[in-house]
Amino acid sequence: MPLPLPDPPLSDGTVRLRAWSVDDVPALVAAWSDEEIQRWTRVPQRRGEADALRWIAAEGLRRERALALDLVISPADDSDATVLGEVGMVPLAGGPSRAELGWWVAAAHRRRHVATRAVGLFAAWLRDELAFTDLFAEVDPDNPASVWVAEANGLRLRIRR
Repeated sequence: MPLPLPDPPLSDGTVRLRAWSVDDVPALVAAWSDEEIQRWTRVPQRRGEADALRWIAAEGLRRERALALDLVISPADDSDATVLGEVGMVPLAGGPSRAELGWWVAAAHRRRHVATRAVGLFAAWLRDELAFTDLFAEVDPDNPASVWVAEANGLRLRIRR
């Protein structure tokens, strides 16, 4: 079954989760080049504008095949298209209600509770609307900020070594 986009987009008045667009290519290229994002998340080997455009263009196919759902974290103000970060999920084997969540926040927006808010919105929607009951986050124990985000939002931790 395909993974739908939240409709309407999720918002808590501070952050909003929305679909990726071609206008976000520069922000995605910058994120993939960020050493902290590279350290804590999986980024592609090829990280140029054409690669980011291809990744964004394939988002609908990933959702249609129920492989992943990735959303931009942006300010809640609809007129502001700034990319604060990303939150996403992949369904896991072992049952239809299991998923792994992941996220990153752009350097200029870290330490402002962006990830905590976005993961909270996304996890609640996954639980309430899509009936995912077993949500995980794979985190490195040396990344206490992500451990905290996961724990604050009731995600089960899988420790990355």
